[in-house]
Amino acid sequence: MAPKTKKDQLIEEAQKFAQRYQFDKAAKVYEQILALDPSAINQRQKLAELLIKCGRNIDARKELETIGKHFSKSGFYLKAVAVYKQVQKLFPEDISLSLTLAELYGKHGLIANSLTEYKTVYEFHENAGNIPEALAILDKMQSVDPLNIPIKIKFAEACLKQEKKEDSYAVFSKTASLLLERRDNATLSKVCSRVQQLFPDKPDFILEVLTEQISQGNAASTIDHLQGLLRSDPKNKRVWDLVVLAYQSLGQPQRVKIAYQHYLNFFPTEPAAILGLISSLTAEKDFTGALELLDKHEKFLISSGFLQQLKDIYQSLDEIAPINIRVLEGLRRVATEDGNESEVLSITAKLQSLNYISGGVQDSSPFLSDTPSEQKTVPGFTPPVVEAPVPSEVVADTGQLTEEEIDIEIDFDSPFDSFDQESSTASTPDNFSDSIGDLFDTITTAPRGVKFGNDGDNSDAQSHFDLGQAFKEMGLYDEAINEFRQASQDASRRVECLIMQCACLRERGELEKSITMLLVLLKSELSEQESCAVKYELSTGYEAAGKTEDANLLLNEIYATDPDFRDIRSRLSSANISDPLDFSDDDFKDF
Repeated sequence: MAPKTKKDQLIEEAQKFAQRYQFDKAAKVYEQILALDPSAINQRQKLAELLIKCGRNIDARKELETIGKHFSKSGFYLKAVAVYKQVQKLFPEDISLSLTLAELYGKHGLIANSLTEYKTVYEFHENAGNIPEALAILDKMQSVDPLNIPIKIKFAEACLKQEKKEDSYAVFSKTASLLLERRDNATLSKVCSRVQQLFPDKPDFILEVLTEQISQGNAASTIDHLQGLLRSDPKNKRVWDLVVLAYQSLGQPQRVKIAYQHYLNFFPTEPAAILGLISSLTAEKDFTGALELLDKHEKFLISSGFLQQLKDIYQSLDEIAPINIRVLEGLRRVATEDGNESEVLSITAKLQSLNYISGGVQDSSPFLSDTPSEQKTVPGFTPPVVEAPVPSEVVADTGQLTEEEIDIEIDFDSPFDSFDQESSTASTPDNFSDSIGDLFDTITTAPRGVKFGNDGDNSDAQSHFDLGQAFKEMGLYDEAINEFRQASQDASRRVECLIMQCACLRERGELEKSITMLLVLLKSELSEQESCAVKYELSTGYEAAGKTEDANLLLNEIYATDPDFRDIRSRLSSANISDPLDFSDDDFKDF
């Protein structure tokens, strides 16, 4: 047998002092141990516990923070959290501890826990009038949870109080974009109203947000809102422009064309809309429809200075019908207005050649016809479904719909079928009765939460469960119960988490309540292994209550179900039961 080292001897000496409640002497010995081995984390933890018992909280804090930094540096964030929680209980008024905990929670991905601690720091600075510090904490909070709408709104308002108008407006814009993506129109409406109140010089806030969304490739999220704006204000030209831009971004030319048709019902002399509709028909190879609109609008468009756009359209039509007299004449008119003499001469020569070739037999080719009535239908061409509007000076002659007759539902032939949000109707079946849920809700713990919200904790159940265990081992039972509650939202480990809550109740002295809850839980629908786990914890409770027979009965029931369950054999052996109640079928033959 190897001789005991100096460290081993000191540990034995310290343990003896501790058993005699001589905590001061035990602490001094542990200090000697750490002088020999500063990396002995377990011994440092014991020293901290002894220092607390001696009332030396400041010294204890020094040791605990050394342990916490060690765990944090090593990546054991949950262990570090449990240690700093102990420090926080010793020094509840020290706000720096909440900041440390918030950072540790964030590193492990426990968003809700991190926000809870940050909220404490924020409220401290806000109440103290430390506005810049409070603003910095809000910035950290939105970094931890960038999709949290309430925090973003709070941050935007705080920026405005600090006269950081540009920052505030930018955060409001980002918030509105998130709400658009979520199709949360109710909250978006409130944000827009608030922005109008705070920024009266920004009347087009929502249009700027919609424009930004479309430019970033998120046009699908804007459609519903754009249509809503059109229903309330169909004479807003900028909204119509955005509707067209959105459908173009989505690659839906048919709806672009329909949008232009509606657009022109309200703005019949808008050049961009006229050109857009003609271009849509041209892209569809609707040769006849495009030429008809050009006949009606060409002079207006030329006088408005859209020569290049007209030239592009005629050239596209020329590719569809390379020897069409009407197209060539259109190109010549545009070139003439543009002052391009060489192009005029070139096109004139082509027209003269066509006229010479055609002689008097224009009907022999549909492409040579130069009047709408004589133009033959070319395979693949489709006449326009809707007669396009013309400038206001000729509206009366075409029988165009008046404003009052237009049905402004802006449905565009059900254009949203490809943008329907997927709704998740799947839900996890809950095998627990309401009474069990209500019963466990009666467990009281220290309050927690984020005042201005979190849209949902995205952290995983395993992290909450591990943190609950760490808290339980440190004797922080309120914190442990809160974490097990979070983890119990995962249906696959619901029973395990409820059992752990009962274990926390037992260890914090609420033995009868723990037993009662376990008995209720035992009556619910459980798997074989879950039933064994509940009975195992219940037997521990019975032992603590001095009900040895009840405890032994449960241990035997577990053994009969699963002889290899945890340490059931050793527990039965320690209960002085030599032969467990394990009967075979033969034992009951003559019973």
